[in-house]
Amino acid sequence: MQQLLNPFAQKYPEAVDCTLSSQATSVRFNPSGPYAGHYLAAGGSDGLVEVWDVETRGIVRQLEGHVKAVGGLSWSRNNRFLLSTSLDGTAIVWDLAALSPLLRPLVRATWPRSRTLRFDAPLSTGAFHPRNAGLILVTLTCNEVVLVDLRGYGPSEAGRRWVLVDVMEGDEEEEGAKKKALTCAAWSPCGSRIYAGTNGGMVLVIDPVSRLVQSRIKVGTSGIKQLAFDGAGRNLILNSTDRALRVLTVSPQTGALAPIHRFQDLVNRTPWHAVGFSGDGEYVFGGAGHKMSHNVFVWDREAGALVKVLEGPKESLMDADWHPTRPIIATVENSGDVHIWQTSSPDNWAAFAPGFEELEENVEYDEHEDEFDIEDEDDAARKMNEAEDEDIDVLSPADDFPRRPEPSLGAAGAGEHDEEDEAARAARLVRAAAEWADAQPDHDSWEGFYLSIDLLEEPIENE
Repeated sequence: MQQLLNPFAQKYPEAVDCTLSSQATSVRFNPSGPYAGHYLAAGGSDGLVEVWDVETRGIVRQLEGHVKAVGGLSWSRNNRFLLSTSLDGTAIVWDLAALSPLLRPLVRATWPRSRTLRFDAPLSTGAFHPRNAGLILVTLTCNEVVLVDLRGYGPSEAGRRWVLVDVMEGDEEEEGAKKKALTCAAWSPCGSRIYAGTNGGMVLVIDPVSRLVQSRIKVGTSGIKQLAFDGAGRNLILNSTDRALRVLTVSPQTGALAPIHRFQDLVNRTPWHAVGFSGDGEYVFGGAGHKMSHNVFVWDREAGALVKVLEGPKESLMDADWHPTRPIIATVENSGDVHIWQTSSPDNWAAFAPGFEELEENVEYDEHEDEFDIEDEDDAARKMNEAEDEDIDVLSPADDFPRRPEPSLGAAGAGEHDEEDEAARAARLVRAAAEWADAQPDHDSWEGFYLSIDLLEEPIENE
């Protein structure tokens, strides 16, 4: 599908194309795999999780398990598992293959709710590890970040849990020292590091194996509410309580951060409810949290200039997400409806007939000398036979779909000396994190997994 996209088309949406009737509070496209962007997960205020087909605008899954609003959603790397976190203090791992009768013997799934994790406080966000769905990072509303390892444990077991704290190797704990609260956290797209934001405007780079802080980067004095990476893991955006968005570049070797841009709504000074990057990382978007407007700001990441302000209905924006491969944005309004923004593309008839020309008025047609000549039958039959002998692969999917980036392992043998520099130490930690994540593989190994539809059941109608 990627080859058919027009490379000269506009790379950001313009207007609302359709509205999905729902009770959503959060949305998330599936970001990777051969079917990246085909599905949109929506977590509802009533605890219901819906999976929408982006092309047909229909519901393909309805998942019931939460009793309060769902605030966080995360897809596994091959889209078989979906993680939902709720204000009821539970995180549920859904096995989307369980509701596909044709796939049950292949993926060995019997029940859609794979695991239910319970915590002592409401949950705000949750995320799978980019390389293993058995590792989960959860953020609680009480400003705690918990790392959960489910590998090797049964469905009814809680797994191993660690509460991440701001502690570096060699730090001595001071009595009476005020600890920094971790307000948000996210995996790096390669899974080698954890980036956490604090209430003091600091970003912590944490090693997931030792759970120790590798470095601290001060980016401001205001608390960090949200952070998000682009698809390649080269850029990071921070949403702070001072109502400013900061874009930083990420070093793939050491994980160091360097600020490049700072965005803000200078007119209304509104806060931001959703931030992120476009699928190719060229644009930055921010969903404004104004009470009486539904606006999405789009900036050019390289130039730092405001490109477009998408103005929607007169209701506040709750969440937003950008499609991984196309200029499509999904936003949630206060009433729960999901708006799909995209560009209006006119019909291009030349795509079906290369010689087609659109005319504004009638013109006389000049017939070419050999245009209607009768072709030799033997020559036509020979060309037809040659075309029939060509092997055309219609079963293998395209190989250029979005994938999670691989960790930058550095030079082999770095870090073997007694005294290692910063780059060698970072490469050693990245290799250790990759080995730790791949030590016990999960069941999300089928790269071509898709959400099949049970044709024997009654379809779910969108009211």
